[in-house]
Amino acid sequence: MVFGRTATPCIFHSLAVAGSGRAVAGSGRARKKVEINMNQTIPFTKDLVLVGGGHSHVQVIRMLAMKKALGGIRVTLISDESTVCYSGMLPGCLAGLYRPDEMEMELRPLCTWAGIRFVRARVAGLDPALQQVYFDDNRPPLAYDALSINIGSIPRGMDTPGVRKHAVPTRPLGLLLKRVHQFEENYRTDGRPLRIVIAGGGAAGVELAFAIHSRWGERFAPVQISLVDAQTNLLAGHRPRVARIIGRYLEEKGIACLTGLRVAGVDETGVHFEGHPSLPCDFLLWATGGAPPGLLKETNLETSDAGFIRVRPTLQAIGYDNVFAAGDCIEFPSRSLPKSGVYAVREGPVLARNLHAWLEHRSLVPYRPQSSALALLMTGTRNAVASRRRASFHGPWVWRLKDWIDRRWMRKFEPALLPPMAPSGDAPPVRDTPPTRDTHSTGEEADGGLEVSAMRCAGCGAKVGSTVLTGVLDELEVFKREDVRIGLHDADDAALLEIPSDRSLVQTVDGFRAFTGDLHLFGRIALVHSASDLYAMGAEPHSALVTVTLPYAEKPLVANDLRQLMGGIAEEARRLGVTLLGGHTSEGSETAVSVTMNGLTGNDTVFRKGGLRPGDGLILTKPLGTGVILAADMHLKARGSWVDEVFEGMLRSNAEAARVLSQAGIPAVTDVTGFGLAGHLVEMLEASDMGAELEIDRIPLYAGAADCVAAGVESTLAPSNREHLQKRWQVESGRDAVNTAESGVFDRRNALLFDPQTSGGLLAGVPAAGIDEVVAKLRDAGYTQAACIGRVTDRKRHLKVL
Repeated sequence: MVFGRTATPCIFHSLAVAGSGRAVAGSGRARKKVEINMNQTIPFTKDLVLVGGGHSHVQVIRMLAMKKALGGIRVTLISDESTVCYSGMLPGCLAGLYRPDEMEMELRPLCTWAGIRFVRARVAGLDPALQQVYFDDNRPPLAYDALSINIGSIPRGMDTPGVRKHAVPTRPLGLLLKRVHQFEENYRTDGRPLRIVIAGGGAAGVELAFAIHSRWGERFAPVQISLVDAQTNLLAGHRPRVARIIGRYLEEKGIACLTGLRVAGVDETGVHFEGHPSLPCDFLLWATGGAPPGLLKETNLETSDAGFIRVRPTLQAIGYDNVFAAGDCIEFPSRSLPKSGVYAVREGPVLARNLHAWLEHRSLVPYRPQSSALALLMTGTRNAVASRRRASFHGPWVWRLKDWIDRRWMRKFEPALLPPMAPSGDAPPVRDTPPTRDTHSTGEEADGGLEVSAMRCAGCGAKVGSTVLTGVLDELEVFKREDVRIGLHDADDAALLEIPSDRSLVQTVDGFRAFTGDLHLFGRIALVHSASDLYAMGAEPHSALVTVTLPYAEKPLVANDLRQLMGGIAEEARRLGVTLLGGHTSEGSETAVSVTMNGLTGNDTVFRKGGLRPGDGLILTKPLGTGVILAADMHLKARGSWVDEVFEGMLRSNAEAARVLSQAGIPAVTDVTGFGLAGHLVEMLEASDMGAELEIDRIPLYAGAADCVAAGVESTLAPSNREHLQKRWQVESGRDAVNTAESGVFDRRNALLFDPQTSGGLLAGVPAAGIDEVVAKLRDAGYTQAACIGRVTDRKRHLKVL
């Protein structure tokens, strides 16, 4: 049916449920209480959006979760990276004292543990008047009740001629590490010294000079490192004694220190200064002081002369009580703080308390920065210099102190060490205590009435309200077809399609509950996944009906969710040429989507599961591992980069793969989804009365999939997939034939054969003579890991895994 735009009235809104307590309904003046002795779902009432995964926000996430302060507050963290680096350990990592993973903070598992939503996206602007966050992709804006910004800063002077093209900025930290690794891989010495220039003589520049010396001093010897700064002295803001100590260490390592030099420009020949000879340079690190990120120009918030957000002592943006900010991106009108991570760390607890207090209409507390901070500067080895007020120390014991402080900080956010929390995902919390009041009587709340939490209705009373639904659907841009006579925007009872006489209608339905809090991404993946069955039949997707379930929430929050989810579905539908016909919406305990897809095909172009012949190569177009990596993500055991890669793979449609297979005249095709590679392969083999040999090492895997299996992680559907094969097929694994019905176990290295795939690839049987050509065309079409993973044999119900 078309999305319903009217909701059936619900008689249960006036019903009280009494437990052991007393309950009397009526309009009396005295307050009457109702105690509900059952777990009850509490709807979300407010949206808190955190922009940026900085040192303050990770504390906000942890503290709100630990204090169980979320309640009816739904929190969303938006970051353009799922893994962030801890600045305090970066120099040590560059120097080889830490592994990269020891200084990386995984935002996805932290958010999963805390029960908040994580959205990996780049924010393009903010409108504090409309209370919306805008993105640089096609997703709709995200509304909020309260907003917090913690996006750090960028190096100053990036607009200096040639800097963006030729210099390596020190922020973001992850990009710095990537650029260092790229230089190492590509640099080829020609016998002359490697010339390195570090622009910036503050703490960051000094530590990087030491770190690069330790990293490349022997590897690329000889090395010339020059530290340059526009100030006349290094380490401005530190005591002269600290600068002298650092100066001696620089001299010992042969690092040149050039002060009073302002960079005028950079090109491929080197670094050019005002009134000073140029420095030839092979690698330029840009470690100048902090400048405001470009996003701050698109916020409509009051900023300082330098461009940073001006905040009150409560960390609220001036002019907007519901907008908070912390870290390097802020500036206090009465005092300018150094752009140092230590202040962001100290601001975190105050920010967490004030965000929660503002949402609950309680008083806020001021942030009082310390008069001075302890600075611990590493010198490229297990040695460091301490600086605070008039005191300064140096030696190995200072390094041990720094190492202890940094590791203690990182342990707070390590997934394996986080205290147990009840998983919540994007579902609302369940409260064990009697709920707060929500009056559904005669409206006489002030003078008396029935106190009872809102009862969520079933049946048609569980629909999303027509006001919310109409508002979202009217905004939706739908791919139009002339053969759709009645569709989404006609608001009729059903869709009406015209099917050409020379075409056949192909239909399929698929759906699942959300595996990410990013509903726009989830909507995109759901549509791509649902179209996969049509491509596996050789059909062209035509139109779709969508069924959506959204968590209980207040109207504005439901509208926010529906806008994001349907925006993602509509985006992919337009990309695939699919017309959205309508569907159904309802409330439930968690987000879920089901898509009914219509496709058209000519009778002579239909793919089938049967038709395999002995000697055919088995070609798989996309890697395996989505099930186990999503399972690991739920258990806080997946790295952010693994999940990012899986999501990117899920978004890759099978359209081009189907085109390549159709042009090659391949008849036997299926898609690999919930039953796993083994399950869908045996469907093809049974339909063809064949067997197969698989070469396990040729099967492409998503990064991290093998690590997850080795850690004992598997999807909940995997055992059922394995059992199906064990009962019906003879499997020969390795050198010895094994009847899996008797052994009851399958070798762990083969576990991914049973891993359920979401938006998986196509599996096709290709004649031996065409294998190489088909694989090459698939890779040219963007399926870079497409591979021939085995061959068809004439041994019925026999699968050999090599």
